[in-house]
Amino acid sequence: MKARVNLSPLEKILKKIEGVADKKATMAVLSMVLIESLPSEEALYFTATDLELGYKGKIRAHIEVEGHSFCVPARKFYEIVKTFPEEEVLLERVENRLVIKDENERVLYNLAVIDSEEFPSLPEFVEENTLEIPAKVLEELIDKTIFCTSKDESRFVLGGIYFEPLKEEGKLRAVASDGHRLAKLDREVIGIDQINFSEGFILGRKAANQVLDILEDELVVKLGYINNYAVLWTSNALFFARTLEGSYPDYRSVIPKTFERFLRVDRKLFIDAIKRASILITEKFKPITLELRPEEVIITSPETEVGKAQIKLSAEFEGESLTISYNAEYLLDALQNMQSEEVELKIGGERTPTLITGYRDEDFLYLLMPMVL
Repeated sequence: MKARVNLSPLEKILKKIEGVADKKATMAVLSMVLIESLPSEEALYFTATDLELGYKGKIRAHIEVEGHSFCVPARKFYEIVKTFPEEEVLLERVENRLVIKDENERVLYNLAVIDSEEFPSLPEFVEENTLEIPAKVLEELIDKTIFCTSKDESRFVLGGIYFEPLKEEGKLRAVASDGHRLAKLDREVIGIDQINFSEGFILGRKAANQVLDILEDELVVKLGYINNYAVLWTSNALFFARTLEGSYPDYRSVIPKTFERFLRVDRKLFIDAIKRASILITEKFKPITLELRPEEVIITSPETEVGKAQIKLSAEFEGESLTISYNAEYLLDALQNMQSEEVELKIGGERTPTLITGYRDEDFLYLLMPMVL
């Protein structure tokens, strides 16, 4: 094989490939990218998988000599390309090496090649009954919830985002929780009432992060749920991920219906105050305490050998005065993912979940359990 490609699209596709390839694979081929040339399409295809995720994309190429498919190390190939000094890259297979060079051979690399027969076969997916969705909408559904996914491997189903089609409402819902907090976002999607899956699915955190990378250069994508795989079609690629097995917990039952106290506060000032109060916190779980009063909230850090912080902030508060503690980082995660100038904390008590919403954050809510100190 001998081909010429533009550097920019090659770098972009290899970034996605490198994200999927298994860096700690027990099988060497899973850390590699499969390269195929198709002169009839004037394209090169690049494929990677870790057996749970898979990505296959193509870029335009001027193929001077057709050749058999082969595999090279994905990470090293990407590292070479992202630092390549020229706008055009020449790729040529010479026996058991892939030569990567510029026109004048001022920069020249040789990568070891292995036979493509060792590369695992991938599932095949038919593009039927898919949901056409704006990339920005899917990106927002992931971005506004992924920070709540659990990193505790024993809580397997909480290690991803639960996507639920709300067909009667014409919306797609994303939910994520680690057991201490929960984020939920709904977005209207045309045609969701026509898709072939009525049940939701759980997309793992690694897969969701990879989808975010894939969506960067897209306007509209197609989403499907086929044989326990979430499948994404873009303008020039196919991505699939095995969904997490198991039933997602009944998140609706943990969202309180009534509250006794309401705190309304400027979001940016609240963020700044929490950050200031957190400077002296040495504990791993970053506890801060809010003292809620009619016209202000007093934010304090625990008293330690280092010292103690107290920040007073003007706010509107309705209900009986209360002192309540939260994980500062969990509070910041929600506030920094919102757009509203003012947010509202709906509070039941010291041991019941607090609901955080904002008038500009339509169909988004964040649920946070208080800390018991």
